[in-house]
Amino acid sequence: MAPIKLSLLGDGRLVILTPQTVRTAFFQFTKVNQYTGRHKYALNRPLYKPFKLWKYKNKKNVIINNETNATLLDALYRAYLDRENLSYLHKKDILYIEREINKQIIYNNLALVNTEGVLLEGYGVCNEVGKNREKVKYIRRYGMIFIVAPIMRHTVIKARNLDLFLQDDNFDFHLVRYHGLLLSSLQLLFHHRLDFSISWTCTLEKFRPRQIFEVKKIYPCDGFQITV
Repeated sequence: MAPIKLSLLGDGRLVILTPQTVRTAFFQFTKVNQYTGRHKYALNRPLYKPFKLWKYKNKKNVIINNETNATLLDALYRAYLDRENLSYLHKKDILYIEREINKQIIYNNLALVNTEGVLLEGYGVCNEVGKNREKVKYIRRYGMIFIVAPIMRHTVIKARNLDLFLQDDNFDFHLVRYHGLLLSSLQLLFHHRLDFSISWTCTLEKFRPRQIFEVKKIYPCDGFQITV
């Protein structure tokens, strides 16, 4: 199976879907998250090239036969009779599904793999002479493995353009791009790492994360591929 493509350009397109990966990515996403009912309503819309489906429902021992427009969800699940038409998704359908998944990840903090956002320890490849493995800390997030190292608050304040994980008072980790200190206002400028158009500032006094980690290396989780 083709790996699901991931991008870190920061343009809001973390997941990049293709005809080969759209269903794999959708079912991976729904399995990991509570993406059901109310959330799925966004995909309960007619296909770009619409056609009719006969849907059969058994309600109180009475079979109800309804003709209705096929939806994106019908095509993803291929749930009804016209499998030939449901096997094909137009590129605009795929783009719509891609946007919905990325929107849910960015704005609702959803995941792509299990056990995301947890600080873990393991062993990574080491290039030092006479040493081929080293103990590392890492965090799974957005279908990737981020190798991280602790960094001091005062070091961050003096730096620019760092990828960081900040731990808040609820012990949750947030991946951000730290732009630097704005001398005009003496505030720290941050961007959402997946969408640089989302930014915010923080005063020096309020910048008090429980822990700060700098991203050192990034690897894809199984079934994913980092393209940029």
